[in-house]
Parts: sequence; structure tokens; C-alpha cells
Amino acid sequence: MLNGFSTFLLFFASFLISSTGFSQVDPCIEASTFKIVVLGSSTAAGSGPSTPDSTWVNRYRSYLQSINPANEVINLAVGGYNTYRIMPTGFTPPPNRPNPDIVRNITAALAESPDAIVVNMPSNDVASNFTYTEQMFNLDTIAQIASAASVPI
Repeated sequence: MLNGFSTFLLFFASFLISSTGFSQVDPCIEASTFKIVVLGSSTAAGSGPSTPDSTWVNRYRSYLQSINPANEVINLAVGGYNTYRIMPTGFTPPPNRPNPDIVRNITAALAESPDAIVVNMPSNDVASNFTYTEQMFNLDTIAQIASAASVPI
């Protein structure tokens, strides 16, 4: 049997293959259940598409559940969020930076006991004039916390 990260990569690869017209799914994946948590901002929360079922998170959830109905995708994303909002509970941000949202941060994501976490934070840090160094520090911190819990990002 595959370890969690290898299984997730195989699972993600099957998603890519099926989206290009192939429909063969690995039997190991069909027999396994996965829980994925999404952290992010508006693109992950669902802004853009005219109908909710067209958002990438909902399409991904539908696909995973078509393989195995027990698969879960938990979406903790909120429009306008930046990397400070998903920092761990207890993190003290620098002055004039937002506090973590303890209901939708890396700590909350890990509390769901996921098999993997997807972080989708495309532009709000830059729009808020946070430096590249700040953004990378925050993302590095989040990745290290997930890694310590043996959950791939």
C-alpha cells in the first residue's frame, strides 16, 4: 500500500489524467478515502464562476467523490484572506498585520486530520503591500507545521 503523500500524488495524477479524457482510476484509490482541506482566499472560496458548482474546489470535491463518495474536501477559504490569516493559532503578527483566523487557519485545518492541505493564496499579500519576505516566511511556517504533523501541502 502507498503512504499518504504518495497516495495523494497518485490521486492528483489520476485527476489530471481524467481531466484530459482518460477515465481509468487506480483500484487502490477507489478503495481509499481521502480528506483534503483547502486554505485560501477568493479563488478557493469560490469567486469568479457564475455557479457554485463551477468553482475549482467544488469541481475537485465532485471528482473525488465520483471515485469514492466517502472522500471529503473541506473548504476553509475566505475571500480577501492573506497568509497572516492562515498562520497558526497563537501566532503574534508584526504591527499593522492581521491576526490569524483561528477558525480557518493551519491549526484548524490540521484539526480536521486531513490527508493533505491545499493552500491557494494568489495575490492578497501583494495587494496589501506585504513584502515577499513576509509572505515566504508565513508560507514556510505553514508548510513546516503541516510537515511536522506529516500532512503534505
